[in-house]
Amino acid sequence: MSDAHAIAAVHVSVSRVTYANLLPAETLDQFSVERRAKQWHETIKERDRTDIAVFVAEDAADKMILGFACCSRQRSEMLAEKGFNGEFQSIYVLPPAQGCGIGRTLMAEMARYLSSLAISGGACWVLRENGGARRFYEALGGEIVSEQALGPSTAAALIEVAYGWWHLDSLLSD
Repeated sequence: MSDAHAIAAVHVSVSRVTYANLLPAETLDQFSVERRAKQWHETIKERDRTDIAVFVAEDAADKMILGFACCSRQRSEMLAEKGFNGEFQSIYVLPPAQGCGIGRTLMAEMARYLSSLAISGGACWVLRENGGARRFYEALGGEIVSEQALGPSTAAALIEVAYGWWHLDSLLSD
């Protein structure tokens, strides 16, 4: 549980960069390390009673957390019905560490964990306008399997797309 604050710091830092041009400033201003640390503390604490798993990637030299990922059984009934019984809930890697294989490794660890639960397919949601994340998932063989609007249905509604992997073993590192 000692990682909760460091995970929260990465979560907030990456969110503010990633979503700077995608979310309203007032939404970004609500992201706080303190609030996220409480959430991550609870998530980590609950992992022994649930099927949630949290993984961190650390710098070997100074043990600083460079990224993290979280997965579980699928929360979306619609995606579960399609055969995606695992969910990649979140994956965040600090910008200086992106492109170094950390994201790939975190996805492989989540796939390995979900497979240990006898789950064969998994999916994640990503904002349609988040080009970097979409390229990452596509490079890993993810395919768009669904789409949904977030919030009220207005012209400015945010759209999420779901990327799915029918076979989690395709994400495992060689």
